[in-house]
Amino acid sequence: MDRRSSSVWAYFTIKDNVNAKSDICHKIYSYKSTLTNLKKHLSSRHFIFLKQGQSINENQSTESSIDDPSSKHHTYDNSINSSSISLPSTTSIPSTSQQNSLIDSAPSNANANAFSQIVTGQSQMQADNNAKSHKRKQLSIATYIPKKMTVDMKKDIDQSLLNLFTKDYQPFKLVEDKGFKQFVKMLNPNYTLPNRHSISKQYIPALYEKRLREVKELVVQEAKHVCLTTDCWTSRNNESFMAITIHFVDSNFSLQSILISCSSFNENHTAINLSEQIQKTIDEWQLEGKIKLAVSDNATNIKNALGLLKLKHLGCFAHTLNLIVQSALTLENELIDKVKTIVTYFRRSTVANNKLKTYQINNGIDKPKKLLQDVQTRWNSTYYMLNRFIELENPIRGTLGLLDKAPQTLNSDEWSIIKELCTVLRPFEEATRAVSGESYMTASIVIVLTQGLLNACKKLHTMEFNERTLMIIKQLLENMKKRDAWKNVDKSKTLCRCTFLDPRFKNIPFNNNNSLSETTKNEIIEKTANIIYLERSNQLDEQNQDQPDYISIDNPSTSNSPSIWETIDTSIAKLIPSGTSKSRAIIEVQRYLEDGMLKRNMDPLKWWQEHKYNYPYLHILAKQTLCCLGTSVPCERIFSKAGLILNDRRCRLKSEKVEMLLFLNYNST
Repeated sequence: MDRRSSSVWAYFTIKDNVNAKSDICHKIYSYKSTLTNLKKHLSSRHFIFLKQGQSINENQSTESSIDDPSSKHHTYDNSINSSSISLPSTTSIPSTSQQNSLIDSAPSNANANAFSQIVTGQSQMQADNNAKSHKRKQLSIATYIPKKMTVDMKKDIDQSLLNLFTKDYQPFKLVEDKGFKQFVKMLNPNYTLPNRHSISKQYIPALYEKRLREVKELVVQEAKHVCLTTDCWTSRNNESFMAITIHFVDSNFSLQSILISCSSFNENHTAINLSEQIQKTIDEWQLEGKIKLAVSDNATNIKNALGLLKLKHLGCFAHTLNLIVQSALTLENELIDKVKTIVTYFRRSTVANNKLKTYQINNGIDKPKKLLQDVQTRWNSTYYMLNRFIELENPIRGTLGLLDKAPQTLNSDEWSIIKELCTVLRPFEEATRAVSGESYMTASIVIVLTQGLLNACKKLHTMEFNERTLMIIKQLLENMKKRDAWKNVDKSKTLCRCTFLDPRFKNIPFNNNNSLSETTKNEIIEKTANIIYLERSNQLDEQNQDQPDYISIDNPSTSNSPSIWETIDTSIAKLIPSGTSKSRAIIEVQRYLEDGMLKRNMDPLKWWQEHKYNYPYLHILAKQTLCCLGTSVPCERIFSKAGLILNDRRCRLKSEKVEMLLFLNYNST
């Protein structure tokens, strides 16, 4: 038999005339004039025993029979070694005692002999089947070989590897960790891990360029009207970054959020410098004339920068809310600090924390809870801290009494005030959570939330609270009335149109202001009429372009002679009444107002997608308008992730790589 057709070569790759590489353990072995050395390696190291003279074709035939769907036992481990191979018998053969039992239970007449023959025959069949199954299982393990690494397979694994860095922000040096290398080798021994320099200098930049092209193509095709949000951030390494995101409703009425820039910004944060950076990004992404609204925090420099660019500006509603509540809470700084001291004590002391946990378990709480620490820049984290503090009042009181050197607990009045503060702050927490969502547009709920919080505070002010709590409520009301970004929200035409075109609200928020309601409705009608006019003009242009071109043989002297089309054109013009576009717009808007309201927890964009054929022109205006957000939270979340990248493990990462990783993370598919 030709040595090259031997089944040995199913397990080895020829390196040269005297050496071959094992496809299982990847070691090099000499074969020279015979294959004995290779066969010995297979039998001693991998427990693979080949028949004398078995060829590759025979081996493949055996594999195909084993892969028959009728076989119940064809699940194998990717890693073949002596410790992982086990051959349990899956077909049981009746023991001698079991067979005797069966025979004893047979009839005592002449049929007994026949019955005995049946049992014996069945046992023999089972034994034969078991032997075949055992043989098949041996062959299946022996003939299993890890598949060669194809180009497509390598690309898929490379992409999954890169996800560790772009989605989870793992450090590049992960690929050099021994445990990770061993893990990858166990999963697929044929895959070669790239080193961290290749990932940093080749893989990540290549993936970034590819995704950048894809995102730019998406923006060109779909982003006709966008909302821009921007924010600045300084890392612990004193590096400044500026992020810009855009948001638009695509052809499927889904809100798309794209990070178009997160670049290092080490210039002075003046209005001029900021405006130049924003304009540069607008030009790069071809967004001139497409920006419906720009949202940022309420800092003067960024407001002035957007003003220089002649962009409509909205102060971040969540940021405004944060300032209003934090200012009011300063009246109870002493009490809140007292709570913080107790929380910090429990979180830092293992003994105290364990006693708090034990107290809860002993009182029937299956899942003990921990105290929460607040974050200075987030007022709602203070609310969560106070709320959990009240929730664990009894465990805290009981545990503090058992501990030495524990901080002073609250008195009864202070516990009461904390409870009242949670009641007062709850509506503001709901508003913050509602406006910070990214799943669909949030500009339409700004007016609704503003009115709701004002009404809630007025109602709270009439309730029986401690005098100190009433002072907090009074301060909240004053702060809301003082801030321009709060009291003037209903004067924003963009916010009014967003609210009107949200099927959850329509014109209900304007019911107390008939003038504003009519003004907003008329603006919607005018804009819808313009859309109708433009649509019909485009249709007429297309019809005119479809008409055949005729060669004019008119004599110049007779150019003023009557046209054969003059009469028909005049008749058609008389049939089209003036104001048709506006009349149709009025009908469509009125039908929209009379249509049923959408539930508050439903997606308004999905509603428009489902009803766009009912409102053939109004849905176009909705698509143009409902891209607007009420906050710059998307940018703030980017910088929260930037903090994860620039931690102690990644502090040496260059700003260029940070930009790439943030872009790939935010714009991941």
